[in-house]
Amino acid sequence: MIVIVHGYDGSGPGHWQRWLHDELRGRGEAVVFPELPTPCAPCKDAWVDELASIVAAADAPATFVCHSLGCWALDHLLAAHPDVAVHAALLVAPPSPLLPFEPVESFLPPPCRREAWAPFAARSLLVGSDDDDYASAGEIAEIAHALGVPHRILPGAGHINVASGFGPWPFALEWLASVDADRRRH
Repeated sequence: MIVIVHGYDGSGPGHWQRWLHDELRGRGEAVVFPELPTPCAPCKDAWVDELASIVAAADAPATFVCHSLGCWALDHLLAAHPDVAVHAALLVAPPSPLLPFEPVESFLPPPCRREAWAPFAARSLLVGSDDDDYASAGEIAEIAHALGVPHRILPGAGHINVASGFGPWPFALEWLASVDADRRRH
């Protein structure tokens, strides 16, 4: 199953995550894109509980596609539930672990436990930008190192959202295919 995890304030119309969800559903893939509780006033525990329920109901390890605060929701899920079955994770534009923004303070600092990511780190990727208002390219590299996952910096991609021109984003589909996330039968 592919689990798409939005960030703060959700991923509204035109966002690449909405496009990805629709593309995957159209292909008959097992995909969920939950509307996590109170996206404009997110609570880490509520988000983690929701994700834990989704993964517990799955019949195969989940592949996560996370944007922004959703990256930290997954990190907290792994810390709170070390036995959760994860196949791979695409982390896109996580905010700085030191972001001074009160609505997301329950998520910060993230645990960043490398051992939690180790079983699927080689099948994971962190993607950031060199001009994101919420995390510098240096912070993206530090986060990737802390988690033990490879990373890629996109030039001039902002927060990799609708505002920075990311509606349809075929890269996400290509990445899912590269980690054999589609049609996993285990």
